[in-house]
Amino acid sequence: MSKSVQELQGLLDEWAREASVPGAVVGIAHDGAESVFATGVSSVDTGLPVDTETLFMIGSTSKTFAAAAVLALVEDGLLDLDKPVVEYLPGLRLADPVARKTVTTRHLLTHSAGFLGDVDFTTGWGDNALALAIEQFGDLPQVFPVGEMFSYCNAGFQLAGRVAEVVAGIPFEDLVRTRLLEPLGMTSSYYLPWEVLTRRHSVGHTLREEGPVVEHAVGLTRADSASGGLWSTAADQLKWARFFLTGESAGEAPLSDETRDLLRAPQRKAALPFEEVGLSWLRTSHGDARLVRHGGNVANLQVSEFVTLPEANFAVTVLTNSAGGGVLGPKIVDWCLENLVGLPSIASATALPPSSPGQYTGRYETGDLAFEITDRDGALWAQMVVNIEDVPSPPAFEVVFVGEDVLARAADTRKAAARFLRDERNRVTSVEFGGRTARRRATVTG
Repeated sequence: MSKSVQELQGLLDEWAREASVPGAVVGIAHDGAESVFATGVSSVDTGLPVDTETLFMIGSTSKTFAAAAVLALVEDGLLDLDKPVVEYLPGLRLADPVARKTVTTRHLLTHSAGFLGDVDFTTGWGDNALALAIEQFGDLPQVFPVGEMFSYCNAGFQLAGRVAEVVAGIPFEDLVRTRLLEPLGMTSSYYLPWEVLTRRHSVGHTLREEGPVVEHAVGLTRADSASGGLWSTAADQLKWARFFLTGESAGEAPLSDETRDLLRAPQRKAALPFEEVGLSWLRTSHGDARLVRHGGNVANLQVSEFVTLPEANFAVTVLTNSAGGGVLGPKIVDWCLENLVGLPSIASATALPPSSPGQYTGRYETGDLAFEITDRDGALWAQMVVNIEDVPSPPAFEVVFVGEDVLARAADTRKAAARFLRDERNRVTSVEFGGRTARRRATVTG
């Protein structure tokens, strides 16, 4: 280990300011030792300092809890991953009749159900919120045939959560609490706002020219619990990491070793920036090292990272309260991998001149998200556009080609950001970005 973990506190303070992140917490577990660092404030309005017990929204890392809850029911013999979902939810409506008959829970947990994944359901905060959202699934277009493509699908995890609560006979949040959180001693993790508001918690911030500003919104509703609704602390996230790394549990282990391994084992190829997907868990590389990870982004208000390297018994989580966490989190993760674990740094790729850049420009849509490529005086720029009222889109950024049909940010060419896909006539028809596969052409149904 070339550097001491204690050096990270100063870097966290500095990098958070540079990224316009008002407050952040970093938790690290490595070879049985743990460290937690905090910086900044939970709200720029109150100035209340972030500490190691401050709750943050972990966003889509919540999907790993949903998948684990589903697998607990599989272990109970109550649920079969490869049985059509409609057998558990006979009243299920989907736009495509073939999808309704064939989509399985495994498809849902591997982002390959094919129906539109980025949608916003506002169905209140009652115990029936998830059921009311699923009643609207008949309106979701079937973008790909079931099982054909990986495209990151929040709606799929909502449906998986509904299957789990119906099979278990209790609300989804109670299932996760009793089967996972309590056995693991994760006593500072919550789904419901009335549980969070009485405890020290961070609020989300919008980035404006004058700096971070408190956004008076949560960014998710109860229907999003399975796909992204968990609040947690760095210490609790490290308990989740230790369970998956070593099987450690405060009480009786909620899952067998075989099931823990199954959740992380590759199931299929994924879309950039991911390489493979397990049952919820995402897999990428840092050089030759294989990372098992997740992370989350709640309406660009709270952004997190959760990365493990099993062979090094290493995990790091970064929790932040602004869109700047999208810069801060990866920077912290890379520093830890390179300076604590000792992995070599990733070399920058050489930028390649684009061939006929006009063939790539345009708008690629997937539900409430779009990916826009524009030509600015010969340079290509990209932007993820959020088509949700009052939810800001992150700023556009310049991109360069680093491989055939593969883009990276011009400011950092170490990692690919997007990949274009072509049809049998060699026409650019879709793009992979942020784990989504967005198409130019019409959907299968809709």
